[in-house]
Amino acid sequence: MIPGVCLGFLNVPLFLLLLSSVSGLLQMDQRRDADDDQELNKAILEMLHINKVSASHQNKPHPYMRRVYQRLDSLEAQDFGSSDGTLVQSFRSVDGPHHAPPGWIWFNVSGLSPFMLAAELVLFRKTLHPRPLSVTVTLHSLTASSVAVLRESPALEERLLTLDQRPPSGYDVFDVSAVLDVKPVEVVGFQLRYTDESGSLVLHEALTQSLYSLDRGSLSEPLLVLYQTHPLLI
Repeated sequence: MIPGVCLGFLNVPLFLLLLSSVSGLLQMDQRRDADDDQELNKAILEMLHINKVSASHQNKPHPYMRRVYQRLDSLEAQDFGSSDGTLVQSFRSVDGPHHAPPGWIWFNVSGLSPFMLAAELVLFRKTLHPRPLSVTVTLHSLTASSVAVLRESPALEERLLTLDQRPPSGYDVFDVSAVLDVKPVEVVGFQLRYTDESGSLVLHEALTQSLYSLDRGSLSEPLLVLYQTHPLLI
């Protein structure tokens, strides 16, 4: 009797160990199935409801694009059935063409979707002036096609910037939808021209470099965002 009892006690831990292993495997399978279902549901939703396209190949998304996607997700959650999909495409700044003039912010848009209807230039305001100074900025664009012909547009937008205050989002966002009227276009550049309070025109790019984050590869580098519909208010 005693040896049998001892053997029974020895089998209890072994049984519990086997039971724990089986339970762990079942839980892993359930988590894997849940992850697969979540990815499948996400893929289906993106195919049927919202198609997000970004031309950026960097691992970390641009902070502005994170806000755009969060805004789109919140809109979709509020009104699931009414949207027919929103296509968003973003481009980070690049080196300009070899024959291009200096002082411009360039984007390679050769992969631009033909369905885009609106575009915005996003610039992160990196510095503040200690005094409440203001400056008028006029935004111009250059477009280039495969034949390497540069065409400058009339002023896209004129705006008064208050240099001691940042916009609420931290970004100055300019409507540049007019560049989409030029077809075909492979490269587009933008230049900011300033007029101070005395009316003097300032063309040097040092002012742009002091006001905005222009370093390519940084999280807050210039961004060109294009929409299939009207831009969101971020």
